[in-house]
Order: sequence, then structure tokens, then C-alpha cells
Amino acid sequence: MTASDLHGAPAHAATPEAATPEAATPEAATPGAATPDAAPGDGAPGDGAAAPGARRLLVGVCGSGNVLSLPAYLLALRSGDDVEIRAVMTRSAAAILPAAALRLICDEVYCDGVDELAAGHVGLAMWAERFVVLPATANMLGQAAHGLASGLLSSALLAYERPAVFFPCMNRRMWEQPSVRRNVAQLRADGHVVVEPVPVRGWEIATRSMQTNVGLRPPAAVAAMVGELRRMELGVRGAAAT
Repeated sequence: MTASDLHGAPAHAATPEAATPEAATPEAATPGAATPDAAPGDGAPGDGAAAPGARRLLVGVCGSGNVLSLPAYLLALRSGDDVEIRAVMTRSAAAILPAAALRLICDEVYCDGVDELAAGHVGLAMWAERFVVLPATANMLGQAAHGLASGLLSSALLAYERPAVFFPCMNRRMWEQPSVRRNVAQLRADGHVVVEPVPVRGWEIATRSMQTNVGLRPPAAVAAMVGELRRMELGVRGAAAT
């Protein structure tokens, strides 16, 4: 994936190590450069961008039906690389996929309605060198686009200063709604990355039938995109490039 595959992050090119995976074709713009964060893995927040190869990855998990396949994506993110993964689950996500299952793969897992005081949304946002929402529902896209903070995940997104990356998954009729398209456009205008979903045929929980909706690329493709994101230098959204 090249820098032009990302949409909405502010301005400079990716570092030379960046590779171009064939399977990933998201729509987006080039993230910007800034000064390095505190040393990866020390748990200390930084006031600029992480050095290439950012280790601290925060994964927001929403209650899309595709969340059932999330363990395969998390294992792909871990494959062949040194990364610390913390996950934040919405209530609906935890109702579909038990947090205990993610704790077998992630270093830490936090849940809406349970861990707000233990985790702290600002602390999570400052800890994260990179922040992805996988899968992202229409509800979470709307909350993030409008600056709402109704739970631990949406609050952490609001406190996160660099571009977050959203991987939408939802019924195709919802994705095509003007309100959802406006929310996607607003997130991109605010400097976030919204990866275009692809048609995926699978089991739809709402109708209890096989349907073709919009969802995630295969785990290897998503992991390659996130790996590329980790090697980029990301500045604070809205800050002037230096």
C-alpha cells in the first residue's frame, strides 16, 4: 500500500520502508510528518508522531456481525511483527464476541460499561501510537464524525489527536445512505482515514440469512494496510506540516 491509498490524513509521504500490498486498495490521502513519540513500549504518551515501526496499536471493536471473524484479523496483525495490541470493545461487540476470547490474543482488552474508570479514555488515546476501528459500524462512524463520546471507544476516539483508521462493516443499504456518506466525508475532512469496504457475502445476523453486504478485505490485506500505517509518520490532525 502506498501513501495515496490512505484518505484524509494530513500531508507528507510515507517512509522508504513502505511496501505496496496488491490486495489493498483503500481510498485516502497521505499522512503527515511530525516529531517522534516517546520510545515504543514504555507506555508513555508522546507529543508528536511515532517513529516508523510504531508498536502500540489500539483496536476499537464495534458490534458488526463481522466481529465474529475478528480473531483472525488480530492474529494477522500479530504475524511476524513486534506489536502491542490493546482492544476497546463496545457493549454490542462484547455481546457478540466475548472479551475473554480477545484476551487470548490481545495484551489488554477493555469494555464499555465495565472498564471506563480502570482504563480511562484519555490515557488510552495518549498510549496509542496508532488507532484503528475494526470493524466500524455506522453508529460509530456517526459518533466520531459528530464528536460524540457516549462510551469508552467513542471517547478515546475523540481524545486521539492523530488520524484514526476506520474499517466499515455494515448492511449495504446502510452504507449507501446519504447520512452515512456525509459522516464518512466529515471524518475524512477531519483528517481521519476511512477505508472503502468491499462486497462480502456472508451470514447476516439481522436477517438470519446469507447476504452480500460491505465489509472487510481478507485478514492478510488488512494486516498489510495496518503495517504500512505503522511505518508512516503521522502528524497531529489539523497541524501544519513541518
